[in-house]
Amino acid sequence: MSVLLRGCGARVLPQAQCLRRGVSSTAAVHGLKVLFFGTDEFAARALAGLETSRFAKNTAIDHIEVVCPPSVFKKKGLREKLYWRAQAAVAASALGLKVHNPPDRDMSTWKVPTVCEAHGGGNFDIGVVASFGRILPPSIIDSFNQGMINVHPSLLPLYRGPSPIQTAILNGDTTTGVTVQELHPRRVDAGRVLAQVPFPIRPSATRLDLMFQLGYLGGEMAGKVLQNLAHVRANSVAQSENNVTTTRLFEMIDTRIDWETMTAVDIFRMHRAHYGHEPVYSHLRIKNKHVMIKLLDIKLAVPSQKPLADNYLDLSPGTLTKKKLVPYIEIPCIGGGRIHVYRFGPAGKAHLDSGQFNAGYIKKSKDARLVTHPGDPRRLTAPFVYPQGYVRPTLEAVTAEEEAYTAAFKQEAAEEAAERKSATAVENDDNDNDDE
Repeated sequence: MSVLLRGCGARVLPQAQCLRRGVSSTAAVHGLKVLFFGTDEFAARALAGLETSRFAKNTAIDHIEVVCPPSVFKKKGLREKLYWRAQAAVAASALGLKVHNPPDRDMSTWKVPTVCEAHGGGNFDIGVVASFGRILPPSIIDSFNQGMINVHPSLLPLYRGPSPIQTAILNGDTTTGVTVQELHPRRVDAGRVLAQVPFPIRPSATRLDLMFQLGYLGGEMAGKVLQNLAHVRANSVAQSENNVTTTRLFEMIDTRIDWETMTAVDIFRMHRAHYGHEPVYSHLRIKNKHVMIKLLDIKLAVPSQKPLADNYLDLSPGTLTKKKLVPYIEIPCIGGGRIHVYRFGPAGKAHLDSGQFNAGYIKKSKDARLVTHPGDPRRLTAPFVYPQGYVRPTLEAVTAEEEAYTAAFKQEAAEEAAERKSATAVENDDNDNDDE
């Protein structure tokens, strides 16, 4: 745990100190029977971290089983084809853990299963929840003699609710974190904090990146909490209601690019926040109809990348520019920034790289500009209307902003290289110890 707390700029809560000392307050002779509840990629990684902690020295965990939503099948002809499967179920299968599938979204009538006979049967001792996506009633919480704890990917009370990672990225936060809390029987993410660790958000980190990283970190933290459960609970901290912020479920409309208001940085953040779930999208008029275009792979332009159009500051935001031998299409944005798009997804069509999209769509469009609100497709796209009072930036101002982001990305690359070097050194030390 000391590795997890060190190097995070850690503001460590008092109860987290016991995690570093390795003091066990839970009798590990019999071990805890844990029932894990989870669904998505964050939950899958948390389960992996929790299972890893089961094999750690002085572990308190004896056995883990998993609860997740059932797989969804759709009929194709006379066969049923798998349409969706919970990532937590995929992880559980890979780890050889038994899976339970509550049939209904309403958990009020669901009964907590017993431990499989191969591991002694009887009741589970404690429940661990990570991004399950269903409300657990008090009857389920009370069925565990040690209650339930929850792994949440934010520094509670910040970002309670279903989308803390996406919201942190959209807000431009540079730090997030993981909280292990008591599961509150009536209010979402309002339980007492058992452990909490900050975690940096790098400039290019996507939703999936943070789900993987925070999930595994949270699973290991939960394992340490279980190892020191009585001590940690005795030193738990109530959340400050004065600092609460909440999040909401995002819909597809939340990924639509608003060219009239969104800068290149805003669009890049939105792409990162929804990556792996809903791609950002816009509309292009082609052959007297508007086509929804998904922008699948987006990067910010940097000063070393010369603009594809010399007069790009004079182009309307959303204008598509392509040159031969350049692997992206450049799009200017409000504020003078540029985004580079490497892959596109026209609605109902196969994904295209920039060259394919240029040949199939831009060259066939009479006015190659993406728009926020598609108008009458029989008419040419209306001229772009800048917000009232908008002043076009100078080249110097735009270059300065791009240089600032370039410096941030260079710092990120340097940190990743240092981490790889450190991990290699640790691995080599372990191998030397094994040889001895």
